[in-house]
Amino acid sequence: MSSSDDRRRPRVAGQRRRHGRAVGAEPDASPQVGTLTADRAEDAPVAVEAGPEAPRTLTPADLRAPLVALVVALLAFALVAAVGLRDHGARDRDARAATAAATAALEQLLSYDYRTLADQARQNSALLTGEFRTEYAETMEQTIAPVAEKEKAVVQARSYEAGVMGQTPDTVTVQVFVNQAKTAEGEEQPSIDQNRVIATMKRVQDRWLIEQLSAF
Repeated sequence: MSSSDDRRRPRVAGQRRRHGRAVGAEPDASPQVGTLTADRAEDAPVAVEAGPEAPRTLTPADLRAPLVALVVALLAFALVAAVGLRDHGARDRDARAATAAATAALEQLLSYDYRTLADQARQNSALLTGEFRTEYAETMEQTIAPVAEKEKAVVQARSYEAGVMGQTPDTVTVQVFVNQAKTAEGEEQPSIDQNRVIATMKRVQDRWLIEQLSAF
């Protein structure tokens, strides 16, 4: 009894059927989808899952560059710190020295006696520098001396407070508060003048001298 396929397809003369396929028929050359032949299976690459990479051991060469950079950075920091401390210490010493020189010089400069004005002016010139030395001499001769001699005045100056207003490597500006006690002929009690004096002190060799002076 023939199958339904036999009824639909006419049989070629002399052709026999074997296992449901006609003898002599060309086998299907195309392999099934998803099936590898033996040869192709052997040639196909096999995927291998990569494991975690083993850590590489550090060598002295790996550590040399970071260590050198660290040493250089530490040396640079130490040098900057040393220079900063030295400069800061030098500035403090200059400020103290200039302030002490200013207070002492102003007490001498702003004190005078009508009987010894010429000698005082000569002595005080050693406390001054630059153009202010000439300016002071002219002021004493033309302004202070005539009035002091006329009034027979004696003035004693005392500084009581001082502070640094500004500073450069060779100059220090110092503000000093000075009281001047003045006695004159015909006055029973001395009069007190309170002054605020700003002195610019200049380093000349190892001394601090008054380069500029203003009083308020």
